[in-house]
Amino acid sequence: MPDWETVDVPRGAYIGWGNKKGQHVTGTVLDYDTQGGTDFGGRTCPQLEVELTERAASFDKEGDRTNFEPGEVVMLTCGQVSLKRAVKKADPARGDLLKITLENLVKVSNGTVKEFGIQIARGAGKISESARTDATDDADATDDDDEPPF
Repeated sequence: MPDWETVDVPRGAYIGWGNKKGQHVTGTVLDYDTQGGTDFGGRTCPQLEVELTERAASFDKEGDRTNFEPGEVVMLTCGQVSLKRAVKKADPARGDLLKITLENLVKVSNGTVKEFGIQIARGAGKISESARTDATDDADATDDDDEPPF
């Protein structure tokens, strides 16, 4: 009989970046996989699982907003060039406190490039008991206000 290993599957909602400077995701890193995500071109990219310490917002392709409260777990696929570069340079680990901020939108010939800033406090994050055992994916809290705070 095989020796089965149980795999913990990430259970957070994915964050979609909007088009307003200042949007941020701030929280404790639960997991970081340098090749765990997939970008829009189907290539592998970094992926983060983060337990929020501050309120965050996510935007879909139509611009609809969903808010996430502190303590909720979210996923970030880091496929955008600036975000991928920032996260790889930071090389976060479980337990690090991380803040990723949309800092700029630059018009280029084939669209808009989003530029991100990143701050990290190594080992400074707190992982809640619920994130240790059973992260939730409750993303029902919506808000039509598209102004900060994110």
